[in-house]
Amino acid sequence: MIDNNSCSGGHIENGVCKCPAKTVLIGKECNRCLNGIIRFNRCICPKGRYLEGNECKIKVCPPGYIKTYKNQCIKKCPDNQIRVGNTCQDCPSGYYKEEYLNECRRYIDVEPSYPEREMEDKPVIYLYPKETMDISVQLNIKNSRFTTIYPKFNGKNTWNVRAKPNGDILIKNKTYPYLFWEAESYALQETNEGFIVSEENAEKFLEEKLEILGLNEKEKTDFITYWLPVLLRNKLSLCSFQSKKFFDNFELNITPKPDTLIRVFLSIKKLDNPINIKEQKLVSNERKGFSVIEWGGSDLSKDFI
Repeated sequence: MIDNNSCSGGHIENGVCKCPAKTVLIGKECNRCLNGIIRFNRCICPKGRYLEGNECKIKVCPPGYIKTYKNQCIKKCPDNQIRVGNTCQDCPSGYYKEEYLNECRRYIDVEPSYPEREMEDKPVIYLYPKETMDISVQLNIKNSRFTTIYPKFNGKNTWNVRAKPNGDILIKNKTYPYLFWEAESYALQETNEGFIVSEENAEKFLEEKLEILGLNEKEKTDFITYWLPVLLRNKLSLCSFQSKKFFDNFELNITPKPDTLIRVFLSIKKLDNPINIKEQKLVSNERKGFSVIEWGGSDLSKDFI
């Protein structure tokens, strides 16, 4: 049994500290989760941040170290050396260091315009059948590699699940709110049209555009709490919603076939100054019958290895 001193800002109910909405118990106090989101009564930080008190902070590496996309600090190798275990090794004469693959490649292999990498961040898939049913969700990717899958596939690039109309997804007696994946890929995203979004109108922009694209309140909240901190941190951003050409690299096969499939992927690029760009035209999506919704995004400005 806990006492009131262990539940500052909340109240005791059946021996458990209950915090008000949009707050979470951190230590002995109910606090907001700054720069993060609340999941399963915990403050969850975006990738690249760590929790200190009730705030998700950016991890800073000491001089001479660099931060990986897994939020780890590793010692930086010289320009023409690759990392092998905990040591740095020289590339042979006539070879150069390929940063993405961390390998030495012959100069003859250099292409005129070597593609940059992107991180396809937090695509999540919601399932809403009209009645409880078994569903197969297969995800095949091109020009990319998976970095995270949760829960793990239980088939070849496939989740075999039982889904309920309320969105609950059951796998081996465990319930999940959505299926989660992330991938690392060469540059696939188009940013030749979009929207210039400032810190001041970021929240309104996301609410309006996600409404047009057909996300419900829960999905919009999940999306905004993950990506709004990026737009606020950038101050000024170029935002582009990706088209079918992008999703062709991430083929989603669902059995039985849904009546409605909505896939939303937002690319965000930090700007130092406003630019002229053609405004993107968004098509409104109507939800009916068995619906599958997917959203994700990518911060094109962040550094990772």
